[in-house]
Amino acid sequence: MNEESFKGFDLLKELSQKHEWFNKIINENIQNGKIRPFNEEEWEKIKQQNYSSPSPLMKEFMDMFTLGLNIGNCKNAALQFSYSYDNVDIVCGTVPILKGTLNAEKEGGHWWLETYDKIIDTSFLLVIDKNLKSELGYQENQRITSSQLRKHKFYQARKQYTLDQNLKPKQKKV
Repeated sequence: MNEESFKGFDLLKELSQKHEWFNKIINENIQNGKIRPFNEEEWEKIKQQNYSSPSPLMKEFMDMFTLGLNIGNCKNAALQFSYSYDNVDIVCGTVPILKGTLNAEKEGGHWWLETYDKIIDTSFLLVIDKNLKSELGYQENQRITSSQLRKHKFYQARKQYTLDQNLKPKQKKV
């Protein structure tokens, strides 16, 4: 990944520069292992997905992050990424530090994923220990549980399509 042309971390960088307290929490918890940027595990899940977009800019799910279109598009990014997990909840609520950012202008509305012990945030591109949820300001308004998702036929059909490797274009050998 060319870091200069990669725009997916721009929101995290902007808020870290603008809010010293936020930058301190992020950096301290990266140091102690409670927060980490997306790593190979997440990027591989993203790259493995079949993705359909109405935008000609996004031919693959990875393009959303490369172009920074994950910023202000948390609902779609979180929902799409949820297909790569078996036991993940989709959560919506507010994160006050987001107030005034793209599509979160009024109250800091936000969507993210949660496992039993982690927050997976597709806007910040961070995996966060759930014990930091209140310290970072995540306020839950609604949750769709993994159990509910397993019973939802449309969701399961979309997940099956998204993860079907037989539908991926074959890579040409060079």
